[in-house]
Amino acid sequence: MDYYDPYFKVGDFVKCSYDRFPYLYDWYEELADSEYITYYGVVVYVDMTHHEYLDDYIYEVLCLDGEKRYFMESELIRM
Repeated sequence: MDYYDPYFKVGDFVKCSYDRFPYLYDWYEELADSEYITYYGVVVYVDMTHHEYLDDYIYEVLCLDGEKRYFMESELIRM
């Protein structure tokens, strides 16, 4: 498999959503029937380790609500 550089860089403003791979996340009962939440934020850290089992980079995003959340590259869209 060929390795590639991360698409997003620290400081990029992104739109984030967990809806691509919902089975990876532990949802609480009250969120089970609700729509997936879309977050907006700034990339503050890129895990440069390429995880073979994920085939994606992991990003730490400081969301506009002040919380830091983790997303895979395929869950982000540059704004």
